[in-house]
Amino acid sequence: MKVKVRTPLDKIMGSLKEVPLHHPAMLADLLRMLMEEAPELKPYAGFRPGDVQPYGLLVWRGAKLLTLTDMVHPTDELEMIPMVAGG
Repeated sequence: MKVKVRTPLDKIMGSLKEVPLHHPAMLADLLRMLMEEAPELKPYAGFRPGDVQPYGLLVWRGAKLLTLTDMVHPTDELEMIPMVAGG
């Protein structure tokens, strides 16, 4: 699986991450795996039971915004964009 990563997450994971996913998994499981590799992701990719989205991260597959329960597949190309607050 390929994951494109946007600033400032690229400083943690690089701009393109190859993830060795061998079978379909929920997005929540993928994020847990990535946070184990890079604990610095937790403020963005972390979540609590019952959450629909991670704390501060949007994950897209094509034109679809994924939720934590969506399945991701080994051939997917995802894009991770940190949420930005502003006014």
